[in-house]
Amino acid sequence: MGYVFLLPSFFFLACFLLFPFCKSTVMSFTNWNGMKPEYKYVGFKNYIDLFGNQNYWNAIMVNLKFAVISTAIQTFLGFLLAYAVFNMSRRWQNFYKVALYIPVILPASVIAVMWKFLLGPQTGLVNTILRDIGLGSLAHGWVGEKETALGTVIFVNTWQYIGFTMVLFYIAMKNISTEVLEAAEVDGANKFHKLIHIFTPMTVGTTETNVILSITGGMKSFALFYMLTGGGPGKTTKVVSMLIYETAFQDFKFYRALAMAAVLFIIILILTLISRYIGAKYNYENDDGERTRRRNRA
Repeated sequence: MGYVFLLPSFFFLACFLLFPFCKSTVMSFTNWNGMKPEYKYVGFKNYIDLFGNQNYWNAIMVNLKFAVISTAIQTFLGFLLAYAVFNMSRRWQNFYKVALYIPVILPASVIAVMWKFLLGPQTGLVNTILRDIGLGSLAHGWVGEKETALGTVIFVNTWQYIGFTMVLFYIAMKNISTEVLEAAEVDGANKFHKLIHIFTPMTVGTTETNVILSITGGMKSFALFYMLTGGGPGKTTKVVSMLIYETAFQDFKFYRALAMAAVLFIIILILTLISRYIGAKYNYENDDGERTRRRNRA
């Protein structure tokens, strides 16, 4: 009966995910331009050309920097915010959960327009405040300078999604047994001790989930880069999704864009598997350590 209820989901996945994926993979071995139905198979030519495309690999490096740095900052700050909210009164918990989660539900276009206004080089609020408090030397054209453009996008992305990370960790912390926390308090553990020895190891699964979501999201990121920096200055923030978009819908070289997308999928899959392997390893070590502690107590 469970499979019967899942049939509609399987149907939509097959129609809108599996079939397009298989069709795109097959068409990546052709010279299809996306406009005409005629095409012919060219074997691995598109992939061979792609591995010599320096622009593509530069975009991959931008994606990797963005994904890794964003994931590290977002996971660390999200965990600390969740722990801070966890220790607040119920009234303040409700306020901060809503306040921190609001940016997550805002469209990327709204986020981009808002932050372009705030970070404007002349009239932007950030630079205006820096000048007013005597720190005018720190004012920059944040999205228009090579030294700050990628860091600015990372900051804006972290600001938008840190609430989602916080909620994930907060839920995981709420699921920790109160008996464990009470036993730690009886043993003299303070909040710092509980943070290090209880909350950190017992939320490893959530950390793994967040890392996978953040890495895959960072590697596929498009809207924020497209609307905030346009890939500039130069190619400093040109990510793979923008390159695929331009190749397909501006140059009408769909065959090359499909090959780019296929390689990107393989890279994301490898990163996901690595994250799963590391997460499973730590989960096993934590479970093994917990079993050892239980035997010692017994």
